[in-house]
Amino acid sequence: MDTPTPRRLGFSFGRLWTIGRNTMTEVIRQKFFYILLVFGLVVIASSHFFAQFSSAEQIKFIKDFSLAAITIFGALIAMVGTAELLPLELDNRTIYPILAKPVHRAEFLLGKFAGMAMLLLFTILLMSLIFAGLLFYTERQLLAGAAAAASVPGAEVSPGEIAAQILQQTRDFALLKAIFLIGIKALIVCAISLLISTFATSVIFNVISSVIIYLCGHLEAGARQASLGDQSPVVRALMRVIAFFVPDLNAFNLADAVVLGQHIPLRLVLNTAGYGIFYAAIALAVALVIFQEKEI
Repeated sequence: MDTPTPRRLGFSFGRLWTIGRNTMTEVIRQKFFYILLVFGLVVIASSHFFAQFSSAEQIKFIKDFSLAAITIFGALIAMVGTAELLPLELDNRTIYPILAKPVHRAEFLLGKFAGMAMLLLFTILLMSLIFAGLLFYTERQLLAGAAAAASVPGAEVSPGEIAAQILQQTRDFALLKAIFLIGIKALIVCAISLLISTFATSVIFNVISSVIIYLCGHLEAGARQASLGDQSPVVRALMRVIAFFVPDLNAFNLADAVVLGQHIPLRLVLNTAGYGIFYAAIALAVALVIFQEKEI
């Protein structure tokens, strides 16, 4: 009598969601998360007190300062939080009972990424709300001051014109585009850090490696431009290799364009987001291959 073939375990998004939700809860309980989040919120809120300039300069300063803070602290949470996921699971030996259950390794790894993605979404949304509140508060103050100044006899600009200029700067749709790409960049950093953690067990090594790649990603575009005038085929080949493996993270920075009031085409935003999602997917695919072969 033939022995029945064991039923193959199918991929379950329910198990992936459970792992992701638990991952988000675990990271939120870490002290570093509260330290970085609170510090980021304080930095964004404090930008108002350093902007004692004209109305236009004040709004520009708040935009530039706040977008930079969201970018930096979002990336730090992505790097530090993701770098601890697998090493802590191995050190605490909590990974063994999980994988001993009917759980795919792909579900486990993608669940970890999904948990960090949800946490990053929450973090960036919270910092963005503080940023929006700060802009609204500044807008109210500037409108009140402009109305008082324009009511003075002999004023050259009407209150309506001043109010229109202030509202145009504070209620800029390009801010949403910039924050959206900040979130995509944080996901890329998260995917890279998760990839590194599949073959490196040291949290410090994971964080340092992620920081190096993060810095190289911002310098990659400048280095590629600098090499265009060099006729050496070796240099060109080297830059192509670097450009292939290291993402151009500088492409996700729209802060300068937003501050200067430049038009940001929606197609550019979507193309950049697609590039980021594609790179993160490739990093996750490589991480899955490595994790599948990893001895645990």
